[in-house]
Amino acid sequence: MKNEKAQNVVEYILLAVAVILVFLILLNPQAGPVKQSVNGMLYSTVDKLHNMTQEIKITP
Repeated sequence: MKNEKAQNVVEYILLAVAVILVFLILLNPQAGPVKQSVNGMLYSTVDKLHNMTQEIKITP
C-alpha cells in the first residue's frame, strides 16, 4: 500500500515536470511556436491595414 502511494507521487511529479517543460518549449521567447504564430498574426494584420489605407484616396 505504501509503495503504491509513493509510485503515485512520483508519477504526479513526473507529469508536472512534463507539463512545465511543454509550456517552456511552447512559450520560448526566442523562437517558440507561440511567438511565431503571434508574429504572423501581427504582421498579417499590419499588412491588411496598410493595404486598406493605400486604397483610400483623398481628393482635395
